[in-house]
Amino acid sequence: MDFEQSLCMNNIKKRKVWRLNHCPQYGIITIMQGGRVGNQMWEYASVWAVARRTGLEAYVPRCMRLKLDQIFEQLSVPTFEEIGHCPVEINHFVKSLEAWNFTNQSIILPRYYIKPELVLTWVQDIIQEFRIKKKILEKSQQILRIAAKFSTAKIHTFIGVHVRRTDYIGYLMRKHNTKPADVGFYKSSMAYFERKYSNVIFMVVSDDPSWCWKKLGYKNNVYITSRSHKNSPALDLAILASCNHSIYDYGTFGEWGAILAGGETVYYNLSHSSSCKTARILKNWHTL
Repeated sequence: MDFEQSLCMNNIKKRKVWRLNHCPQYGIITIMQGGRVGNQMWEYASVWAVARRTGLEAYVPRCMRLKLDQIFEQLSVPTFEEIGHCPVEINHFVKSLEAWNFTNQSIILPRYYIKPELVLTWVQDIIQEFRIKKKILEKSQQILRIAAKFSTAKIHTFIGVHVRRTDYIGYLMRKHNTKPADVGFYKSSMAYFERKYSNVIFMVVSDDPSWCWKKLGYKNNVYITSRSHKNSPALDLAILASCNHSIYDYGTFGEWGAILAGGETVYYNLSHSSSCKTARILKNWHTL
């Protein structure tokens, strides 16, 4: 219990009774919880992928599963509830895949661990792992239909547009010494998709919908999803994942929206970001 709690950002409820499954014969792979939905998706996916690579048994803390279970169907990596009765040998843990040497050794990955080059080796499998709950998907599909109702075309090409601003503006300056993407990035990316595909509708997901409306609302094929009321992160992710293609600026949330959509992605070229690593693996990701 103390070990599991040490992996979580917030306190988790103590359990009087744990499921008594078999104790791991060899080492395990787990991770410390950090960040919001996008970060925790990378953290979960990293545990899932390292387990595949090493053969170690994968477990995530309940605090992470409680968050992700609100969005996704039947995630396969179990929680420590399965082995809560088993002893924990802290001195058998290392902090990276690179430091791991033998099967009896366990790995505890740090918060904010992002390894696209490992996870995306099995990109179609991780897309299947992150299957969004049916009710959330149905609601996102309803929003796409609303966005298309003023068009006379029967078939549309939906482009998910992720616009991250608010807290990220300061982060970009501190971390990368750069300003956020200006409206020119979104306009040129939209123009690219309009040239390439027919009956394009842009589904804009943003933490600053008023900025999006001011800068992009003049286009009659732009639908700003949270302009009238704020969507949940789960619904925003489902909207992005339901689109055919993606325009992505930065941040792990929009990155996962584009990965789950699975189509062509135009991304903002930000040096040292995980999107650059992702683009080296996924051939349909590119900058303009």
